[in-house]
Amino acid sequence: MRVPPSLVVAVGCLVPALASAEPPLHLPWTCDDVYAVTNGHNTSSHTGNDAHAWDFGLAVGTPVRAPADGVVRLVKMNSSQGGCDGAYANDANYVVLDFGDGTEALLMHLQHDSSELQVGDVVRQGDVVGKVGLTGWVCGAHLHFQIQSTCDSWWCQSKPALFVDVGDPAEGVPLESNNCPVAEPCAATLDGTTTTIDDADARCFTKISSWFWPADGGWEDGHLYTWANDGAEPDTLGRWDFGVDVPGRYRLEAYVPGTPVGSQQARYEIHTGAEVIALPPVDQSAHEGWVDLGAHELVAGDEHWVRLADNTGEPRDLDREVAFDAIRWQWEPEASGTEGGDSSDGDDDPTPTTSDGGEVGGDAPPATSGGLDDGGPSLPPGSAQDDAGGGCSTAAPRGTLALFVPVLVALGRRRRSSRSRRTGP
Repeated sequence: MRVPPSLVVAVGCLVPALASAEPPLHLPWTCDDVYAVTNGHNTSSHTGNDAHAWDFGLAVGTPVRAPADGVVRLVKMNSSQGGCDGAYANDANYVVLDFGDGTEALLMHLQHDSSELQVGDVVRQGDVVGKVGLTGWVCGAHLHFQIQSTCDSWWCQSKPALFVDVGDPAEGVPLESNNCPVAEPCAATLDGTTTTIDDADARCFTKISSWFWPADGGWEDGHLYTWANDGAEPDTLGRWDFGVDVPGRYRLEAYVPGTPVGSQQARYEIHTGAEVIALPPVDQSAHEGWVDLGAHELVAGDEHWVRLADNTGEPRDLDREVAFDAIRWQWEPEASGTEGGDSSDGDDDPTPTTSDGGEVGGDAPPATSGGLDDGGPSLPPGSAQDDAGGGCSTAAPRGTLALFVPVLVALGRRRRSSRSRRTGP
């Protein structure tokens, strides 16, 4: 089973810091149940270490669920004391989930002995970590939740954070939980054929941060978008994850849905398994369909991605959408029958082009795509030529064509609802 990307530091990869540095957070109660914030930020009770905390109005006995994958750093479940007085502050039961990046979640006021978790236990998004109680300084049943910087205590300095799909919720707004059972790990694997990964596949497309909206049009009649901006760091990232069973040269394409006010500087990045490559910008406003992002040498492994961020350099007030749709990798071996020299099609430069060969990129210099050795094999790795010189005997590589089922074609494609356009965030 592939380790969740939220617990992996990829080789040579530095994930850009977002407005919230922690992994994507889901509301900490059962999927589809509705609760609201009863106490928000910088209130009479949420100051100092609690300044960025939320109180959610969950009743006593309501299951509390992990907002993301993490490891239990601290847990307390032995208290039965509580009341509306600061004298009870240290009597709260809690679970602290460490995300491994210097941030963690504090879930507090839990019921006595409502969890059997121990320090060091691995917790997955959606796992029950306890039940709401009346322990600690509490003037009515609720769940105290905050993202905090790790310190030497259970109660550390809180920090701004966002939830997937709801952002930073305000008091009194009904919130339907999106903390649904986690799907199977991403099964998209490059095996020397063609692999398509759509934004509709929740297993392989990760929405980092909350500023995504659905729209009609695009691959399989649907895509997501957010708003381009000129921030120093991204507020929103979309990431297409995949593994590589058969290493080698693959051509990358991205589907652009052709929205009329799209970004003119969409900036895709690739993790090849060995390095991170920043590609020249793509003018999404001028094209519709598959856009060629060049051929790239990929190494074997389970943790690869293509990534697109919202900080394109375009001012937010231009209202330009950044579209997130499908990507496609196509095996592209060297041409057979050549000896030495470059046996490719001559297009190693990852400057993006449309299907008719026109350039799509901006003025950025070409990025390194990882060269292919001259005179290499024309068959995928794992194929061997007969030493006797009579024909070829092919040793099937892991994930051969006979076993390959295109991952996302086999998945049910969803048709999204009518376009919901808004001017946020």
